[in-house]
Amino acid sequence: MSGGADVEVLLATYNGEPFLRDQIESILGQDYAGVRVVARDDGSSDGTVEILEEFAARFPERFQILPPSEGPGGAKDNFLQLMNASRERYVCFADQDDVWQPQKVSLSKTAMDRLESLSGGGTPLLVLTDLCVVDDQLNVLQESFWKHQKLDPARIHNFGALLGQNVLTGCTAMMNRRLVDLALRMPTEAYMHDQWVALVASAMGRAMPVEIATVLYRQHDQNVVGFAKRGATPSDLVRRFRNHDARRNQWKTSLRQAEAFLRIYEDELPAEMRELLQTYLKCGATESRLMRSYLLIRYGFLRAGLLEKLATLIDI
Repeated sequence: MSGGADVEVLLATYNGEPFLRDQIESILGQDYAGVRVVARDDGSSDGTVEILEEFAARFPERFQILPPSEGPGGAKDNFLQLMNASRERYVCFADQDDVWQPQKVSLSKTAMDRLESLSGGGTPLLVLTDLCVVDDQLNVLQESFWKHQKLDPARIHNFGALLGQNVLTGCTAMMNRRLVDLALRMPTEAYMHDQWVALVASAMGRAMPVEIATVLYRQHDQNVVGFAKRGATPSDLVRRFRNHDARRNQWKTSLRQAEAFLRIYEDELPAEMRELLQTYLKCGATESRLMRSYLLIRYGFLRAGLLEKLATLIDI
């Protein structure tokens, strides 16, 4: 362990000056003592790097900055480089604009300890939690991200369902070393770092959802990926239903990701997971809409929600 730490928080930044101090202070203020931060900037043009350097000078044992990027290379690549540099037994992702509740790490670590007692440290293990959605001033918009987005965290146990819809928000994740090491094979076809990690954990390890909001998930105009507002009016529903191109692009992206996943892990996957991947790819290869619909429904590959299911079946 480095300086008594056993939990490493990977902080990826890019032009995050407005909210970065709040995020870092909430990480360093955790009620779990063994936390250190490894940060990497992706070519910011604001005061982000200066803020990182300030914290590194104030907390040299607990805050490290990786060499700067020529960037920007994107969030996925930034986190992948941070994962490559990580060394501790347990690893968390951190966005640059959220605020962590003081017990976030300790709650996740307690769940991780339970997983390890059931599975052993040699198994890839993942803990994920809920989030509280807030505005830029930390006023609560939704107490539960999972409930508002109609996400069932138990889908993390269903590899086939995860192929069609991710349920892991990266800033809530805690991974053990085995999971990080396996996920480091992340290819360019991976959609995002957190979805890739979720797939690895579901296919080859174990995961535990904690139904407590441990992160104030800040939404503002500069969010790269974030909270999808769900409108309740008929016009909102029609607009979502007509989002044909986005669904088709998402489908193609998921197929490329699934093909890469099978290629990379084929020899290590349980037979059931290999068959699910092959079936998912068969959905993309068949020219029969009837066969494609049958396979999507039969194997549970569709996204959650009746509207999303119907729209997907129509669009692809």
